[in-house]
Amino acid sequence: MMCWKKAGLLGVLLFMLSGCQSIEPMQHTSEAEAESLSAVQMKELPFHHLHLHVQYGQKNELYEATYRQVGGKEEALIRDHMNGVRYEGEEALREMKMKLNDMSIPSAKLNETYVNELLAAFNLDDDYQRIQVDMKLEDGTNRTFEKKK
Repeated sequence: MMCWKKAGLLGVLLFMLSGCQSIEPMQHTSEAEAESLSAVQMKELPFHHLHLHVQYGQKNELYEATYRQVGGKEEALIRDHMNGVRYEGEEALREMKMKLNDMSIPSAKLNETYVNELLAAFNLDDDYQRIQVDMKLEDGTNRTFEKKK
């Protein structure tokens, strides 16, 4: 009789453990779906155009990011020449929106504090040789920041 109780208990434990394991892949699936959301479904950025050009040391040590919103269509391109990385199309849009999603609209003038926040959003070092940021806000206002060290 004792063997049947142990076997039954063991069966219940195995059932419970297998049940717990089946829940975990379902969670990973929903996380994967959330990560693969189309860039089009993500929140629109608070400007119509952004171009970030950062040069470090040599001329070929560049980081460039461009975002455009024209006629309701969004385009993006990211080129990291230092690491040989290039994002285009929806992949670039997703990267740009993930990086810039929490950025606010700059005040009346692009200042160094805002540009440093922009660099942090892109995980870029602020020890650049030259930086240029061109931005066109939703109201048509253009903002530019350029600095050489």
